[in-house]
Amino acid sequence: MTEKEKILQYIRNWKVVGEELDRMKAEELRAMSEEESARIFDGLQACGLEDMWRQPVCAEDNGMVEQQRIFMKAHAKAK
Repeated sequence: MTEKEKILQYIRNWKVVGEELDRMKAEELRAMSEEESARIFDGLQACGLEDMWRQPVCAEDNGMVEQQRIFMKAHAKAK
């Protein structure tokens, strides 16, 4: 088996394994009680991860958006 064939086989294997892991995780989540779910969610809030679920207040506040705007203006002036 060539190195390329080994890599392709590895990728195929992980595709199957990944699908199985996703199925198992979904099954675990469906089987979870409301109390377990609430306990995990409370743990996320305690870690400060509750902001992960919120959308940014305004995209204009995003530094990356501002940087892109500056680059677009500079590019337009360079033409």
